[in-house]
Amino acid sequence: MYFYITLILALLIDTITKLSAQSYLTEKINILWDFVFLQYILNTWIAFSIQLPSIVLKVLTIVLIIVIFYYYKTEKKLYKNNKLLDISFWLILWWALGNAYERILHEQVIDFLWVKYFAIMNFADVFISLGAIIYIYLMYMNHKNK
Repeated sequence: MYFYITLILALLIDTITKLSAQSYLTEKINILWDFVFLQYILNTWIAFSIQLPSIVLKVLTIVLIIVIFYYYKTEKKLYKNNKLLDISFWLILWWALGNAYERILHEQVIDFLWVKYFAIMNFADVFISLGAIIYIYLMYMNHKNK
């Protein structure tokens, strides 16, 4: 049940925040000193400003989501009843679906959180990163306990 609730919530929040940015962010807004801003950007690139041909990006997006889902199912068998593992992969998968939808259908993603000297991103990117950090922590703790 939590599986579907988190999926629906992630997709709703992702869609609402991106559409709000598209509708209301007409200029850059400083939200934290002179370091974090809200700014509407249509991003055709992937991580670290790598530009790929459209068809390559679409195929890569689909393949990555399938691989992550398969890897999650594999890890789930090894770490039964580990809620933190579930949370880490749900964060990665559910939020990746929002970006994948935009990439595949529109060949771009709406970004609106800009951290100066680092990157411009959206909530999906933040939660995907959080999921990855949780997963790395789990793997570290697992390795440490062996």
